[in-house]
Amino acid sequence: MRAPRSSMSRSCASLLACAALVVAADAPGQAQDESFVPVTDAMLQDPDPADWLTWRRTLDGWGYSPLEEITRENVGDLRMVWSRALQPGTQEGTPLAYDGVLYMPNPRDVIQAIDAVTGDLLWEHRREIPDDVEDYLFGSATNRNIAIHGNLIIDTSADDHVFALDATTGEPVWETLILDYRTHPASQTSGPIIANGRVFSGRSCMPLGGPDACVITAHDAATGAELWRRRTIPAPGEPG
Repeated sequence: MRAPRSSMSRSCASLLACAALVVAADAPGQAQDESFVPVTDAMLQDPDPADWLTWRRTLDGWGYSPLEEITRENVGDLRMVWSRALQPGTQEGTPLAYDGVLYMPNPRDVIQAIDAVTGDLLWEHRREIPDDVEDYLFGSATNRNIAIHGNLIIDTSADDHVFALDATTGEPVWETLILDYRTHPASQTSGPIIANGRVFSGRSCMPLGGPDACVITAHDAATGAELWRRRTIPAPGEPG
């Protein structure tokens, strides 16, 4: 089933968290301690049926859950179990589901970990972003997806960084600057995708930023070190 990419109100975003509960309804709430099992590249390539470990679940973007408990015959019997208000703003986020925990991206670099069974908030990270970010990026602070690898939740920021949080506590682990949003503005219109231990991210560049703002980058998932970047449009004098 393919979910539409339309914007959602705050109340609809709350329902999204409830809908995601279906994926992990039978999974116990994950203890936020040393029992956390790090997410490997093999798990991202072949996720457990109860988990949703990347945007659209699998690296080929299939966007389909293999779970069979909910069918065409019984879907009409579903009832809301819990709801939770999310960060105000344009909600286009896809939550991750891992071992009974939902990791929800919100506008303005807010990330929440939510117990999928109870709806309880396990942790919330509110990254500080400069007040003038939306002036340079034309009001864009949408956060469509996050990524998980090892014991880290990884995201790209409104002010053009890539950063990682401890998946069990929400505490910052590393942060790497990609672009100076004041001189090379670019919107993180899609979040990171992880494969083979690398964090891949692209961005929607602004004419003001020039070719150097239009880049795809790869970073080491464990350390945040930049591995490479490639422009998607030519600079003046270059072919293309």
